[in-house]
Amino acid sequence: MQWKGQIIRKTFQSSAVKGVELAQIEPTTRCNYTCGYCCGRQMPQQDMPFEAFTGLIEAFPDLRHIELQGEGEPLLHKRFFDMAAIARDRGIDVSFITNGSYFSARHVERILDLGIRKIAVSIDSADPAMFKEIRGGKLEKVVRGLRLLMARRRERGLDRPAVGFSMTLMRKTLDAFPAIAALYRDLRLDGGLGVQPLQRMDAYVSVYDAEMSRQLLDAEEIARFEADNRALLETLAAGPRREIGGFYDQLFGGWNARSGTCPWLERGVYLSFDGFATPCCNIKDTRPYSILRIAAADGQALDELRTALAGELRRGVLPAPCRNCKIADRVLDSQRKIDRLKPWKWRLPAIAQGTGR
Repeated sequence: MQWKGQIIRKTFQSSAVKGVELAQIEPTTRCNYTCGYCCGRQMPQQDMPFEAFTGLIEAFPDLRHIELQGEGEPLLHKRFFDMAAIARDRGIDVSFITNGSYFSARHVERILDLGIRKIAVSIDSADPAMFKEIRGGKLEKVVRGLRLLMARRRERGLDRPAVGFSMTLMRKTLDAFPAIAALYRDLRLDGGLGVQPLQRMDAYVSVYDAEMSRQLLDAEEIARFEADNRALLETLAAGPRREIGGFYDQLFGGWNARSGTCPWLERGVYLSFDGFATPCCNIKDTRPYSILRIAAADGQALDELRTALAGELRRGVLPAPCRNCKIADRVLDSQRKIDRLKPWKWRLPAIAQGTGR
């Protein structure tokens, strides 16, 4: 049964949303880069009101880690550091993903002062020309800012933030990973190097132009990339500072596709710039699945939605908003493999005792 919930607009009551410990919060949809795969370019260009952020923190009292990142560049929000300070003062860890273009001397010191847990810098190529072609920014500026951040962290004797790279893999960057890994090491980063194939979910594909659509990878290309770069991927995936895990490290920690569920549906929530909550960061514009207003949080409605989608996944049914999600695909593929083995289950004990026929 697919979820048929409607958008809920209620006045905020005293009941808070209990049990949600991990939230990704979108400070803004604005960005100074022009990445062709970003669906934020087609969204209203605006910031989350600061009062909405504080209301959110009030509404979700069990939060222990937030990721301040969505479709825009989080450091463009004028009160980004105020958001981080409020979270810190409440004992909530903060991490974020950035394009790396705003690591000024002033911002670097504020990042270090606030004890940000982890930063991932988006990068798709270590070649300046290709970087500019894909992202519309200057790689040299990102590298300069990262050198400053890492140098000041060492000078101040700090262990945070762990700093790493996040790469979006596309057809024209299939050979770019070794050079990115070399840059990662040259900068003495330690927060890991994550790789994600170009997104295939509807909210993203709908904004791709013809050239970007040609960059989508098929399963064979992804498998070949993983085989060619296996050693580097395994070495750099978590980084040497794995004990300082970021938001996604905690969200996916211990998860296995054979569990039959998605970690987003078990322990996470996404909160968009315009005040809607969805079960997952990849659900952008499917309003029946965007059931909350930050200022009208309804914990029961959120639980019902997550339970409904998780139930479909456990039954081997692809939930409507999860189409082309690689996590859901892995869960369902794992279930299909288990189902193929089920006829043997009842014979295994007898075979083990030497009495199977």
